Amino acid sequence: MGCFADLGFRGTTTRLLAERVGISEAALYRYFSSKEALYAAIIDQKMASPELLDTLRPAAERRDDEAVFHGLARGLFRRVDDDPSFLRILMFTALEGHALAQPFFASRVRGLRDFVAEYVAQRIEDGAFQNVDPEAASRAFLGMVFDHLNMRHIFREEAAYHQSLDDVADTFVSIFLGGMRTQTREGDQA
Repeated sequence: MGCFADLGFRGTTTRLLAERVGISEAALYRYFSSKEALYAAIIDQKMASPELLDTLRPAAERRDDEAVFHGLARGLFRRVDDDPSFLRILMFTALEGHALAQPFFASRVRGLRDFVAEYVAQRIEDGAFQNVDPEAASRAFLGMVFDHLNMRHIFREEAAYHQSLDDVADTFVSIFLGGMRTQTREGDQA
């Protein structure tokens, strides 16, 4: 993963992969028939990990806005901090136009966006959130989260932020919910 994260799919050779793991290139081909097969195995491994949305669904069913958005932001922060190379791999392959990133994007990234949009739509229907485009609201919240992740792990500005990840999540949730909630009485939020 480190090779792909540092050099992208196109920049990574099977020779480099073999050297990095301490085997011959021929031995690498005994395990994986091609560089694409190795990359696909990485994507498959990530797809097999437990889905973050499974942990958020109970809070969504309770209509617990703070738990949904805190859980989402903190969960994404922790997952990427635990394995920042995967975010870099996805960025490289998206920029390179490689089809192997598409399954992960379609199931996980689009799945997150759809989950947030559906939750926002439900809260609009409940009268708790302002009547805005749920897709735009989803992109706004996830945009804050992914901007922070990109700054930390793509631009490698980890030291530029003095707040803990929990504090950053709290700030983003406060900004988002402060702008989304409807006013029921003067000064009170739904």
